[in-house]
This record gives sequence, C-alpha cells and structure tokens, in this order.
Amino acid sequence: MTNIQLKIVLSSLFLLTHSVFATANDVSAQQVSAATDASIDVEINSGTDSAAANSNHRYVYDVYYKSISIGDMTQEYRWKGKNVAVNSVADFSFLYFSFGGSQQSDIVWDDTKKLFLSRSFVRESVGFSTVEMTAKFDPTGHHSEVVNNGESAEYSNQEGPIVDFNTVTLQIGEGLKKGQTDFEFYMQTSDDIAHYFFQLKGTEVIKTKFGEMEVYRVQQTRKKDRTFIAWFAPHFDYQMVKFEYQRKVLDIHGELVEHGTDF
Repeated sequence: MTNIQLKIVLSSLFLLTHSVFATANDVSAQQVSAATDASIDVEINSGTDSAAANSNHRYVYDVYYKSISIGDMTQEYRWKGKNVAVNSVADFSFLYFSFGGSQQSDIVWDDTKKLFLSRSFVRESVGFSTVEMTAKFDPTGHHSEVVNNGESAEYSNQEGPIVDFNTVTLQIGEGLKKGQTDFEFYMQTSDDIAHYFFQLKGTEVIKTKFGEMEVYRVQQTRKKDRTFIAWFAPHFDYQMVKFEYQRKVLDIHGELVEHGTDF
C-alpha cells in the first residue's frame, strides 16, 4: 500500500467514526420520499408505535477494513414516549493509529410530518484531529445553528428538514415499515448540508450471529464512484444489522454482534 493510499484509508476510517453513513464523507440526511412496492409485504407501524414498544436498546457492530478487524461501533437508544436519545460511539485502531468519536442526538417524532426530526446533537472526535461540534434545530427542522470547534454558523433548507445521521437510521427503518422504497435526506455536516439518496433493492435472507434473518437491502444511489449497502432486519425493529462500503482502495464492512436492553 502506498503512502497516498494509506492516507486515504486512514482519513476515510476516521470519518467513519461519525457514522456508518459518514464513511469517506458519504454522509446522509433526512426527508423520506413515499413510494410503495406491491411485491413487498411489510408490517406497518408508526413512529409513535415504535417508541411505545421500545425502551432501551443497545447495538454493537464489529467493523473491518477488508479482512482486518479495526474495532467496533455502538448505538444506544433511550426512548421517552415519542422522543428518543441516541448515542453513537466508534472506537477504531488501524496500523498503530487509534481514533474514534461519539455523537449524542435528541430526536422527536413529528405527528404532522410523520417523520423523526433532529432537535440537537453533540459530536466529539479524537485521533487525527479533535472535533467538538454542537448543533441545534428549530421545531420545523428547516433551520440549524452549528458551533464547530468554536466557530458558529447557521443553515437553512426549505426543501426538507435537516437532520443528523442518528435520525437517518431511524427514519429509514420507519420508512421500510410503511412500504417506502425511496429515501431522500438532507443532513447537517460540520460545514454544509449534504443531499443523499437511498433505495430499497429488495429482501434477502442472510446469516447473522443471531441466525438466519430476512432483511431489507438498502443501497445508496446517484453516486457512481462508490457502493454503500445496508441491511435492515424486522427482527430488530428494522435496525441495521450489516453494512458494506467500497470506494477506490476502501473496502469496509460491519455486522451486528451484540444486542441488549440493560445498560
């Protein structure tokens, strides 16, 4: 591996600490475009039903670069009625470099929009550089205030609510429950609003640590230079159980290895 390739890999893995959906600046965002597929039979639940049915949930993923284990990611959900606090933590090590990060998000269910909306988040990253970032969103979700390493900025987006990546995973799962097949997101990054698209490609049966499961395969679209695929399992309330990301020298994948409710 050349020095340039190594730099690309390390930089991309560092960005991965911000989320599976943040790999190599491949960050996602919010607003679901409704579309149905009659060939897919799914159970329909609302966001409020999900909140009522769940309390605390913890998901741990093993993450690999090619066949090399580089660490793990954890997502914790604490439900309070219709609202949920999500804490995502990544702890990685690659070629003697250690790096990681965390993001705590406050998320609410909007009965009018029928969407999960970000209210605020706090992000911290350590390793190649130190990042301390906070973001607050107005009740409509169309305006945000960001403080990134002490520098303040404001953003607006009239085409859809601005969210963070923790809200994205919730909304994709919610959309799958309702039979939606196309997803469009506007997500807050440290210095911009990123616009991304995902599409349901069908159902599959895959092997997991928890046995064989029927899952929904969701793939990023409109990006010809990369491939990002995530699998969501109804067994875990449509939580992501596996992901793959490939771009140039990158070959990253992860899978769910632990689930618990006591933490």
